[in-house]
Amino acid sequence: MTKPIIGITANVRPNPAHDDIEWSYAPTGFVQGVQRAGGLALLLPVSEVSEAKTYVNMIDKLLLIGGQNVDPRFYNEENLASEDDFFLERDLFELALIEEAAKQKKPIFSICRGTQLMNVALGGTLHQDIENHWQDKPSDYLYHEMIVDKESKLAEIYGTKTEINSFHHQSINHLASDLRIIARDPNDNTIEAVESISPDLRFLGVQWHPELLLDKRKEDLELFSYVVNEL
Repeated sequence: MTKPIIGITANVRPNPAHDDIEWSYAPTGFVQGVQRAGGLALLLPVSEVSEAKTYVNMIDKLLLIGGQNVDPRFYNEENLASEDDFFLERDLFELALIEEAAKQKKPIFSICRGTQLMNVALGGTLHQDIENHWQDKPSDYLYHEMIVDKESKLAEIYGTKTEINSFHHQSINHLASDLRIIARDPNDNTIEAVESISPDLRFLGVQWHPELLLDKRKEDLELFSYVVNEL
C-alpha cells in the first residue's frame, strides 16, 4: 500500500553559531508525527512562488507549520506587532502553496502560524499581539484548557474538554467566511482550532503544537493519524 506523501512547509533561520550560514528546516516533531502516523514526510523549502504548483503536484496533503508572524499587509492592516519577526518570501510562497493545494483539492492541515496564515489566505484577519499564550514551561507542558465543539472530529480525539501547550503571540481575529470555530480557550475565547465549511476545501487548523506532545499523550499522535490517513 502506498503511503500518503505529506508536504511539510519549512522555515529558514541563521545558524546560531554562524550568522552567515542559514538552515532550511522543520522541527523534527512534524516529521515524526507524519512518519509515526504512516505517512511519508517531504519538506518544502521556501522557494519562488512559481514553484508552488510543482511542489503541490508532488504531495497528497499539505502541512503548514509554525514560525514567524504573518505580514499584516496580507489582511490590509498596518504593522502593529511588538516583535519584528517577519519573513515576506515565506508568506508569499506558502500563500501560493495554499492556493495551489485548494485548486488541486488536496487537504491542508495547519499548526500555529500555519492556521493564522490559512485564515488570512481565506480573507480573515489576526490579532497582532495577544497575552498569556506563550508559556515559560517545557514544550510538552499542558498550559491551559481548551473547549472543543462536540460535533467536531477533534472531540472524537480529545473529548470536549482538554489541555494544550501554547506558543503564540498572535491569533485569529475576524474569522474567514469559509471556516468555523471548533475549539477555544475558555478563559479568553482565543480561537484554538478551525475547520473548513466549504465542500471544495478539506482543511483543519489548530493553534497549539501537537508535534511537541507526541510522547506526552496518545491523542496528539491520533490527530496526526487522522490528518495523514483520513483528512
